[in-house]
Amino acid sequence: MECGSLLPPSPRRFAGQSCGQDRSATLQCSRFPDRKARVAPPGCSFFGRRKIAPLCIQVSRACPDSLPAGTVHRLKKTARSRSTQRCLAVLCQPMEGPFTTRRVEPPTFRTAMNRPTDLKMLALLLAATFALPSSITAEKGAERLVSKPRAKPAAKPAEKKPDASKDEEKPFDEVVKDMEVSKGLFTFYRKADENRILMEILPEQIDKTFLFAATVDQSVGERGLYAAQMGGSFPFSFRKVGKNIQWIIRNPNFTAEQGTPAARATARSFPNGILASAKMKSKPHPERKSHLIDVSDLLVGDLPGFANVLKEVYKPSDYGFDKNNSSVGAVKAFPENVLIDVWLHYTSGNPKTRSTTLPDERSIPIVVKYELSGLKETGYKPRLADDRVGYFLNVQQDFTSDHPSSPYVRYIHRWQLEKSDPAASLSPPKQPIVFWLENTVPLEYREWMTEGVLLWNKAFEKIGFKDAIVVKQMPDDADWDPADTRYNTIRWFAGVDASFAIGPSRANPFNGQIYDADIGFSEGIIRSIRRLGEEFVAPVLPLPPSQKPEALLPAWWRGQAGAWCDYADGLAQQAAFGVNVLESRGALSPEVEKTLMRQFILEVTAHEVGHTLGLRHNFRASTILRPEELNDLSRTESVGQSGSVMDYNPIIIAAKGEKQGDFVPVTLGPYDYWAIEYAYKPIEGDEKAELAKIASRAADPMLPYSTDEDALGTFSANAIDPLVNQFDASSDPLGYFRKRFEIVNELWSCMETKLAKPGEGYQVLRRALGRGLGEYYRGLLTSSKFIGGVYHHRDHVGDPNGRPPYEPVSADKQREALDLLRQYAFKEGDFVLPASLLNKLAIERLPALDGLDSLFNTPRIDFPWHDSVLGLQRAVLDRLFNPVTLARIQDNELRFAPNEKPFTVADLFGGLDNAIWSELDGGAAKISSLRRNLQREHLKHLIRLVLRPGQSTVPEDATTMARASLTGLQTKIHSVLNAPKVTDPISNAHLQETDDRITSALQAQVQKPIE
Repeated sequence: MECGSLLPPSPRRFAGQSCGQDRSATLQCSRFPDRKARVAPPGCSFFGRRKIAPLCIQVSRACPDSLPAGTVHRLKKTARSRSTQRCLAVLCQPMEGPFTTRRVEPPTFRTAMNRPTDLKMLALLLAATFALPSSITAEKGAERLVSKPRAKPAAKPAEKKPDASKDEEKPFDEVVKDMEVSKGLFTFYRKADENRILMEILPEQIDKTFLFAATVDQSVGERGLYAAQMGGSFPFSFRKVGKNIQWIIRNPNFTAEQGTPAARATARSFPNGILASAKMKSKPHPERKSHLIDVSDLLVGDLPGFANVLKEVYKPSDYGFDKNNSSVGAVKAFPENVLIDVWLHYTSGNPKTRSTTLPDERSIPIVVKYELSGLKETGYKPRLADDRVGYFLNVQQDFTSDHPSSPYVRYIHRWQLEKSDPAASLSPPKQPIVFWLENTVPLEYREWMTEGVLLWNKAFEKIGFKDAIVVKQMPDDADWDPADTRYNTIRWFAGVDASFAIGPSRANPFNGQIYDADIGFSEGIIRSIRRLGEEFVAPVLPLPPSQKPEALLPAWWRGQAGAWCDYADGLAQQAAFGVNVLESRGALSPEVEKTLMRQFILEVTAHEVGHTLGLRHNFRASTILRPEELNDLSRTESVGQSGSVMDYNPIIIAAKGEKQGDFVPVTLGPYDYWAIEYAYKPIEGDEKAELAKIASRAADPMLPYSTDEDALGTFSANAIDPLVNQFDASSDPLGYFRKRFEIVNELWSCMETKLAKPGEGYQVLRRALGRGLGEYYRGLLTSSKFIGGVYHHRDHVGDPNGRPPYEPVSADKQREALDLLRQYAFKEGDFVLPASLLNKLAIERLPALDGLDSLFNTPRIDFPWHDSVLGLQRAVLDRLFNPVTLARIQDNELRFAPNEKPFTVADLFGGLDNAIWSELDGGAAKISSLRRNLQREHLKHLIRLVLRPGQSTVPEDATTMARASLTGLQTKIHSVLNAPKVTDPISNAHLQETDDRITSALQAQVQKPIE
């Protein structure tokens, strides 16, 4: 009956042992009504499959009739983890005589509960269990406790709680006696054997503003929860209120000139927040007059808000913060800052989502590093923002005066960079921007990363700074922490699903001065290029909308999450496609592969360093060259392959037979020089006028700029400018993508013989096909933006060669885009693949970290070609028939010059009718399955427009043209069916069904609003 085993470490591992029945029940103790227990018969794995109760009783298989001897299992926390719980066996005192006279098989729970004797015995066991703390003795050498028979439990003497209200009366030195001391910006006291830490606050530190910053040091390694990630930051202060010290989060968003009535009104109108409060633990220090508080509760809590994030990413599991198993780790105090390690633990009693990285889903430990630092007065002068040049910025509403046209003051994020010799035309800075390569970065990539960082020095040299940026290597035995804001680092981290790089920075929230930057590279971006991971089943289907976990974080953390960058991941996919193409041509020599990898690392590094210098994305920069110039080294070496490394530039692959140039930009573009000039040029005199002069060059065709809120991810119907995209190239995206589609077709036509090698699996073919579909998806959706498109410019009134803010895409360009879609999206030619190839698109059949789950849960292991092609075509039609697109096409008719024929809603509907239903005009005897799918999808869009005329966002002209299209298609279908020209039975049935659906739609009784 002795039990010393551990409960099942993970519910899923014992699911196969389940009896299949919930034969348990909940009993309530009459003595302690707030205590309950789950009771189950032996042999049932109920507790292994569901939430383990705090107390459980298991009836023994062998027991005397009169008194069943039971084993009471009480869950005992271990110091190691709250999720690991040990059973201590407690035996009922057996009756005198033989322990058992016969073997009794366990009855079902319902039967047992119907027997009064058993019910009484279970109740007695339960009552005895609740009384255990005062009536049990431990047997020597055994993990079991024996209760005294019928002994009345002794009342436990009430423990006298310490009088916390007297803490502030204790002498300072007495409280901190024998404690370890860490002196720095703040002084900390702690005992090694206690999870408690005290903090000393000097009188001059009360009501003074400091900065708080968080860094995720260790994490889960999946689902967006990765190590070595910069977290959020906020300004804070300490406020003394009676015998308490409050931790205040400052509100930097509203301001007014100090000493004015507006400042007093602003302070009352927009309060700061209280993060926490702590009682003073002693009298003030007799000499320093400082205050001592216990900050354990302030630090050991869910300050980052990870519990909400875990609930979202592991939905429907319910995770909560586990304070008992969270603690403060090392404390490193320095004169300018303090670094504190905090071990946070989150638990779920009943996790329902499987993890590939956690040994036990009930336990999620996360280590964060908190930093407290001072706001130094450095003489930094903030610089105003301008919408023509893209920088991250601080926004404050200034209530000093109501005269300015805008109440907002916007300061760009930038480093404090000053010449050591202001009179010299080229001078080193007083304090350069230093980046440290963390000792986790692989040796083979350090040189290329260094090149990418130092690329920016060319732009700084142009405005008079020599060696403005310096790169150093972190030693393997370094005694400093990468989370320390005094060190800017480039870090390397791993994650099972991580394939990105990110370049965040921290800036003073009051003036925009950058004081810290930590770039993160996941090792997955390198593996993605030669990806041997999952094989895509439907690689081009749009992902379903979901709430981003960042939205669940506290406001002070979300600002950092908003600077997300996934350029490296997309570029790695582009590089993987390029590797397939080069390999299929026999052109992937070791030298070429090394060149591609070097340029990839250099470009991604330069892009992320640009973010840490304050620059935002520029998704229009790739349009400065003509398509034929992209591989012209004489041109790209002088002006760059793109206008900026801050664009999402694609991997450039030359058409077959053409000379290959650089794969990605290896130098800064004209926009990068211009942006650095605006932010960092030393200016004497009227700075505002000089900045306006610099920004007024926005209309220069070599300095185009549009950013995230213009691109909107490229594929949103609200993104109106067809030149603002990710992973496009040249001033003619339509021409660029035509060449790209031809390269895809080249790959598909030969990959069966060029990529599949003897002795290897066929999975490489599936990968290559999926990457080609990805190129089609991006190219076709980008091309569709020209239809109803509007060029958007940021020029100001009076700028040289200034342009109006909006300029509709020419009607000829829109028709060219529609012709491209007709050829590459709606014709089936490019999507008709040989049967031999379709039968070789194998999926990986070996398990990954999730065991067999992915293999069992894959809906189809063959490639769903019809669904994949239709997913691509559906995405194009969804954009073209989006109410926003249709409304813009209608509005654009008024924006064309009187002598120019506009592109109208009728042009769109007529063009799609002719492209998608061409078989009705050509007398085809059969309509292929791919085309039938496309026609059904088109028909659904037309019918929706006809049957839902009440949609306020859909132009009436679109509803009218949809009805006209249905009527015209039905007339043609009748002609074909009456001929009869179609001899294929499925095609004939398809047309008959289409005819019936059109009739139903046209004859439907629909209420149409008069307004």
